[in-house]
Amino acid sequence: MQQRPTGITLLAVIYLVLAVVSVIWSLLIFGVGGLSWLTGALFSAEDLRAFGGGNTWSGIIGVISAMVQLIVAFGLLGMRRWAWLLAVLGALLTFVQGLIGMFGGGLFVFCCGAFGLLIPGGILFYLMRPHVRAAFGR
Repeated sequence: MQQRPTGITLLAVIYLVLAVVSVIWSLLIFGVGGLSWLTGALFSAEDLRAFGGGNTWSGIIGVISAMVQLIVAFGLLGMRRWAWLLAVLGALLTFVQGLIGMFGGGLFVFCCGAFGLLIPGGILFYLMRPHVRAAFGR
């Protein structure tokens, strides 16, 4: 196995930080959603209940996503072949999601969306570099 490229170490640290922030944010959303759902159910406020139910599911999905980020981070640090594939798939999905989101609003949304594509695009570009692919046996 080759030595880990410096960029992979940096990318793994970024994934670790994102995972921690995602867990905190998702638990907050989960808590708000659960409390809103319960309040809506107790007082027959259907809009509040629907809001809470949606946020509860968003929180659950966010925690799962954060766990995947954590797994990818440790996999990248360990130079695991599957971690490279998960990182590529995650960056590609984020890129496609951002690309689709760019066309959902006006010029401001388009410009912000284009700027938001820089990070997943940069990650994809780096992961596809020949020396990075070789380091992961690809």
